[in-house]
Amino acid sequence: MTGNTSSVVEHRDLPALPWRQRIPATLKHMRSTSGPDVPLGTLWDLAPSRAELRMPITYAGGLVLWERLFTGGYTMLSSRRGRLLYQLAKDVSRRGVPGALVDCGVWNGGSTVLLGAGAPERAVWAFDSFEGLPAPGPLDEEEEWWAGSVRGSEEMLREGFREFAPAIDLHVVKGWFEETFPRTKRDVGRVAVLHADGDFYESVRLTLETFFPQLSAGGYVVIDDYGGFKGAQRATDEYRRKHRIQVPMRRVDYTGVYWQEP
Repeated sequence: MTGNTSSVVEHRDLPALPWRQRIPATLKHMRSTSGPDVPLGTLWDLAPSRAELRMPITYAGGLVLWERLFTGGYTMLSSRRGRLLYQLAKDVSRRGVPGALVDCGVWNGGSTVLLGAGAPERAVWAFDSFEGLPAPGPLDEEEEWWAGSVRGSEEMLREGFREFAPAIDLHVVKGWFEETFPRTKRDVGRVAVLHADGDFYESVRLTLETFFPQLSAGGYVVIDDYGGFKGAQRATDEYRRKHRIQVPMRRVDYTGVYWQEP
């Protein structure tokens, strides 16, 4: 985490995707379409990555769980981003990386369920206002109409755990990040996987400033909106430059990126 900041990997340096357009993760669309009309982007999203080819059981388990959560309205994540959370949780569990699974911005809880199902012995923390997105700030490029949109349901989150990941040590923290993070970060303790899905600059900045210092060696940071929201990208790049984080970011799909703490 030290060295010349010029080597920090920025968005423009990430490897290109096979398809540059946003990839719809829609099994429903695939089932209603046949032959050459099936969009290649959807097939790419559902297909195993190169890493997943080495762990077919984990891939299959993540794919099935993601499909049930996606079609049930628990998550809007693409298949690759959803499966990644499941895989990373399994990985930290297998390697014994200490810490909780922390999900910041959970909507209806699908991302949190994927984390918890991957490492059912871990504490899982879900942070969300459940009042929709806050207003975008001056460093975001989104319109004001985003405020209050994408409103999630705490009850759906808990329902998802009852159905797909029972007996998990689940902690749901309702409220705006600036209010809930300071009073809970000590209770969270060490972090093994940190998922930042706050969309806007201030939310991603608060997530990294609060929980990255608690990330265990060998743990992971996942930024859901890096390629989709300029504010999320700006907050991530600024934090990495400030703290001289040189570990390369890996692209998941058109928007998601992640890196592993050495």
